[in-house]
Amino acid sequence: MLNVPQDQAAGLRRIMAAPAPRIISIISAAATQDKSRLMTNLAASISDQGNKTLVIHASKESSETYYGINALPTLVDTAGKKMGLNKAIHLSQHGFSIAKMMQKSQLDQMLNHTMSEYLTQVFHTLADQYEILLVDASLNKAHLLPISLLNDGEIIIQLTRQPESIKDAYAMIKKVYSQLGRRHFGIIVDDATEQQAKVVFNNISSVAKRYMRIDLEYFGAIPKDDHLSKASQLGRSVIEAFPLATASNAFKKMALKLDYKHATPADFTPAQFA
Repeated sequence: MLNVPQDQAAGLRRIMAAPAPRIISIISAAATQDKSRLMTNLAASISDQGNKTLVIHASKESSETYYGINALPTLVDTAGKKMGLNKAIHLSQHGFSIAKMMQKSQLDQMLNHTMSEYLTQVFHTLADQYEILLVDASLNKAHLLPISLLNDGEIIIQLTRQPESIKDAYAMIKKVYSQLGRRHFGIIVDDATEQQAKVVFNNISSVAKRYMRIDLEYFGAIPKDDHLSKASQLGRSVIEAFPLATASNAFKKMALKLDYKHATPADFTPAQFA
């Protein structure tokens, strides 16, 4: 029988069974990193590859100001009101659209059945309009994402090489596992070289596999690159401002892994590293 590496096998499954469009939630265990910068650059990279992309803000930590959506109506605001869904969507200067799921103060509140069903239907509607939905998410007090659709979908965790971040990432995995049972997670390592990221991934992957039988998938490293800060100061994505920068190449690779139309088995690196 052909021995397919764990991470490549996961990639193959996603290519073969990939629903179109995809809904991907990204949560963060990297307190020192601004996830809105990660989301902006990743969404810009995905859009640059020809995908109609929507970022949905549903995080207690990320900056609404960074996204430019402070005054934007939320998806919750459209419930039962004479407000079209398009009023809650903002087209960013980076080539992708942005929406806000609910106010930050509401993110820890348990949604009633009616609102949960409404938001689920909204996500399905948006999924018909966009090829990729990226949700800038955070876990609520129940250690879950706001609606079942997100909990059942793809979840990627952003972390750094710092011991506290690795510990927090593993704690997040355990919390979701305690509520939903064994499931799959993706991993992005921030502020790290490819080699450093692979060491971090290998360590956390081994522990998750040993104690929970959970498979993790490596999505890539975001290098420490001054071009990221420079692009941010210019109000531009790094791939647009500095297309040849190391960080730009990293985001392009990650975008390819999320773009099933162009991804091939070669895009998925093995889960275990020497």
